[in-house]
Amino acid sequence: MKKMLFAVAILLLSLAGTAQKPETIVSFVIEEHECDWYKTQADLWKKETEKNNKNADAWMNYYKATRYSDMMCAENQYKLSEESYKKLNDILVEMEKAVPESYEYNYLMFYNGGNDPAKNKYLLKAYEIDQERSEIYSSLIVYDEINGKYADKKKILEKQQQKQPYSTGLMAWNYNALFPLEKNAIVLTGGDNDTYMKWALQDVNGIRQDVQVINMSLILVEDYRKRLFEEAGIAPFKTKVDSTNYMNYTGLIIEHICKNSGNRPVYISNTMSESNYSSLKDSLYLEGLVYKYSGGRYDNVAVIRKNYEQVFLLDYIKAPLLSDVSQSIVNRSNLNYIPAFLQLYDHYKLSGDNDKANKLGVMLRLIASKSGNEGYTQYIEEYLKDE
Repeated sequence: MKKMLFAVAILLLSLAGTAQKPETIVSFVIEEHECDWYKTQADLWKKETEKNNKNADAWMNYYKATRYSDMMCAENQYKLSEESYKKLNDILVEMEKAVPESYEYNYLMFYNGGNDPAKNKYLLKAYEIDQERSEIYSSLIVYDEINGKYADKKKILEKQQQKQPYSTGLMAWNYNALFPLEKNAIVLTGGDNDTYMKWALQDVNGIRQDVQVINMSLILVEDYRKRLFEEAGIAPFKTKVDSTNYMNYTGLIIEHICKNSGNRPVYISNTMSESNYSSLKDSLYLEGLVYKYSGGRYDNVAVIRKNYEQVFLLDYIKAPLLSDVSQSIVNRSNLNYIPAFLQLYDHYKLSGDNDKANKLGVMLRLIASKSGNEGYTQYIEEYLKDE
């Protein structure tokens, strides 16, 4: 009996030793976790703030874990409800009482305010307090972009790459989207991972600086849109954007850019929701990771072939040489190659180039399998079954 009690005690001690501990919360666009992980972390970090309410780092992690758990657990993933915003605002109210002069409080006050210009003072104060905290850099990059501070934006992008470099896989993915574009092109992007790294490739690596990268979330900011359109040679967008329902205007602005860009070719990242450019579907031609807007038909498969055979960097898919904290995000992003690669696969088969078709089939299977998406894997296997 004593032996049994001793064994139970050892088991309990071992279980206690493996209890989950609070971990630093990193943006989900860099390192993502499941909904329940964020919920657990939110509880753990809340307890840390209760132990010591002057622990600004605990407050920041508590806020982030709460925000990401609500985003990941929501039925409409990544979208925060009014209830979630109230919860986050309540955290900031308590944080102000405890650590009002901290970097963390000022950074979160800006972050919680979205693109509200009235919140910029918090961003600038946070950066003044601590210029070495890398999580603030993405916000500063956006602030500098919106306000036309391009030299400052370049400095922050360089600092970002020195202190916390972007994912090598996502950088390669963005290179493959950016480098093949025509001279002086405009490319429309939809999110963080198809925007920041293009800017980094341009400002840090000096790649395709002639291309205008336009993020469709930022372009909804009226003053920024007016200035950027003037700089890019795009005719003014005269429709008044309703600030209470921004997203209804994204498609209208995309259509406006495509039809009013002068002589500049326009491309749309295929990471963007198709609902944003459905009105243009008869004038869009896939060239790889982007659609090109064209008023007339042309042989886009020939362009896909050139990009695949001569331009794209694809070794990062076959054999990543560096550990990448964003590997799961990279693997899912690579699914965006599939539509273009299937068109090219069909072209190889029709032209009797079976060797190239078979090699591309291997690549398609690899992309699908690494994504962990069984639906894509089954679809590719079915598509290639007669290979």
